[in-house]
Amino acid sequence: MQIQSSVVKIMRKRMSQDLFRAYEIILDSTNVGIIFAGQTICVPVVAGTHSLKMSIDWCGSEEINFSIASGEEITFECSGFSIFQVLLIPYYLIFRPNNWILLKRLG
Repeated sequence: MQIQSSVVKIMRKRMSQDLFRAYEIILDSTNVGIIFAGQTICVPVVAGTHSLKMSIDWCGSEEINFSIASGEEITFECSGFSIFQVLLIPYYLIFRPNNWILLKRLG
C-alpha cells in the first residue's frame, strides 16, 4: 500500500502592504518557510489535523485549524489590507496584530 502525500498550497496576493517583505509560514507552530508577494508555495504534510498562520515581525494572521486527508491538496490565500483599510493600520498594529495578514481557506 502506497501512502499519498498531502499538500498545503499557500498563495500570496500582490498588494502594496508589505510588498517587498516576506511573510513567515507557520505550520503546526513551526516555521516551514517564507512567501513573498505574488508567490505560491506548496508544503507537503502528513494526513491529519494541522494549524496554519502567517507572521511578520510582531504581527500576523489568525491561526486556522484544518484537517487534511491522504493525497488531498488544500489551498489558502494570504494578503494584506485593501486600499479601503489603509486608514485603519494604526488600529490593527495596536489592537489587532493577529489580523494584520488576512488568511483564508479557498474552496
